[in-house]
Amino acid sequence: MTQEKQSGRVLHVFTNIISENPRESDLPPEVPSRRWMYWQMTTTVIRKLARAPFSLHSWAALRRHILSNVLPDNLLYRYKAYQQGECNRCGLCCKIQFQCPFFVDEGPYNTHCAIYTTHAPNACLKFPVDPTDLKLLQREVGNACTFYYDGAPQKLSVFEFTRLYTEGVRQQLAKRKLKEAAESGD
Repeated sequence: MTQEKQSGRVLHVFTNIISENPRESDLPPEVPSRRWMYWQMTTTVIRKLARAPFSLHSWAALRRHILSNVLPDNLLYRYKAYQQGECNRCGLCCKIQFQCPFFVDEGPYNTHCAIYTTHAPNACLKFPVDPTDLKLLQREVGNACTFYYDGAPQKLSVFEFTRLYTEGVRQQLAKRKLKEAAESGD
């Protein structure tokens, strides 16, 4: 292999990757700014709370939010083994009382969430949590949602629930410690 020297100067081949003037990456137009996103989330929560006394759906959304943020994964995903169907991307769940500000409609059965992969709430990511959650949605949108449950896990006693809850919390804490250790570089 021969190497050529060019009068002592370094030749940068990848000028398109490493530029002398770093600039912010250009975001696609559909990605909202953080300020706008958090403002929309705040107004959405306020709307839900204002309508909660009059709407069963608001109570169902609050239930899903609490369950998805409080229960560990081993309890939260108990029904996932019995869940059938898939999202048909109709978007009806995103516009029951009012249209979600992050809902992007690109035609029939071609919708998506603008923040699903970045900042979506756990209630949206883990939907449907259980048959009750799905039943409350089906009450609002008819049978448009293609999810359904075929069977159910065994009912848990208070002792079994407590045991599974503490086990799940321990697992989540262990995962968090591993993640923190990996990020710190140990």
